[in-house]
Amino acid sequence: MSVPSRRESAALLISLEPPPWHLRHSRAVAETSAWLAWRATRAGRSLDRRLVEAAALLHDVDKLDRVKPEVIGLAHAEGSADWLARQGYPELGPLIVGHPVTRLADAAWFDGWIRTATPEALIVAYADKRAGQRLESMAERFASWERRYPPAERAERARGTWTAETVENVRRRADEMERRACDLAAVAPGDVRRLEWTRRAIAAARHVAAGAAAAARPR
Repeated sequence: MSVPSRRESAALLISLEPPPWHLRHSRAVAETSAWLAWRATRAGRSLDRRLVEAAALLHDVDKLDRVKPEVIGLAHAEGSADWLARQGYPELGPLIVGHPVTRLADAAWFDGWIRTATPEALIVAYADKRAGQRLESMAERFASWERRYPPAERAERARGTWTAETVENVRRRADEMERRACDLAAVAPGDVRRLEWTRRAIAAARHVAAGAAAAARPR
């Protein structure tokens, strides 16, 4: 099993030159996921915290300009999974494919996924629903999402029509995801926090990259 370390995950992400907003979101999801995984293990659950952290930090790489040309034709998240598999990390894909909010609009897909999702996949998908640029409540996250994507654009992104009933079902499924994830971690939604680790990992990765660049310069 090939799972990148914290520093390896950070190095891969910064090598793709993410804009600040992308890095903030990725860090928020990664640290929220890390906290949930830590609490889950404290509650006696068996899961791979390293796998959770790596998948969470890299879940949105298919949104980056350096990756987009390589995943043309693939839906969001499937592109991330495909690209990471080609970098030697196929184990991350199953944790990533369930995170897009549009998955919540697909009843058949969601019903199958929620029954079979591993603890690691559940944590990553839920953390993405709680973390925009920072950790937020589910209600705040969805309100922000609705402001950013008016109904017509939401419909296009979801490849369908988002009726009032669809929106209600999306919120209901998000609530179910929240209940299951918080049960797994033995916490209440309002108690969810971030476990800080990404700042140090990114700083270490940048230090190594700077050293390598300096060594490669002609003397």
